[in-house]
Amino acid sequence: MINVTKIKKGIAVGTEIPERQRYGNVGQWAQDQLIENGYNINTGVGPDLAEMGVEVKTRKIESSSPHTVGSMRIQDIILTPYDQSNICDKFQKQYRVHYSDEGQVVTKEQIYDLTDEYIQGKIREAYEAGRKTIARNEAFGYHPPYVKGTSWGNFEIVESCTGYSFRIPHGAMKKIETASKNAGIFKRFFE
Repeated sequence: MINVTKIKKGIAVGTEIPERQRYGNVGQWAQDQLIENGYNINTGVGPDLAEMGVEVKTRKIESSSPHTVGSMRIQDIILTPYDQSNICDKFQKQYRVHYSDEGQVVTKEQIYDLTDEYIQGKIREAYEAGRKTIARNEAFGYHPPYVKGTSWGNFEIVESCTGYSFRIPHGAMKKIETASKNAGIFKRFFE
């Protein structure tokens, strides 16, 4: 896999978003923009920019809701350890497009390398804690709307009730973004 540090023909800061956020439409708009710029978007399992191993995410800067990484069916969660999961694949590198509700404009776009073991360890721990609870609940046919992992990630039931979305609390994601930007500095000083 190539080491992607920037999307050359990405979505420029200052680009106006033609519609207000509603049910993931801004994420779809971002994918459409990348297609127009010549990128292939994977609509199946795995990262959106599969050839580069990069997931595309959009985020309204005024939002404090959890960040959705991806969704899996209940049985797939139970049977799949983090390191073999679709969630892990989508949480290695992310192209994050931040935008403001004020003027519907892109304020920042950046690749985040999330492969640092500190980051992966926190997400793995959250996924596995939630996975264990989902498996225990499944034995009783119980599917609560929310399954706590750790303070770094949780599962929330999808509308069809056949699976869960893995979501990272806003505060934890801010820490992850900071750790991602500073991973090189920490490695130089502490390894």
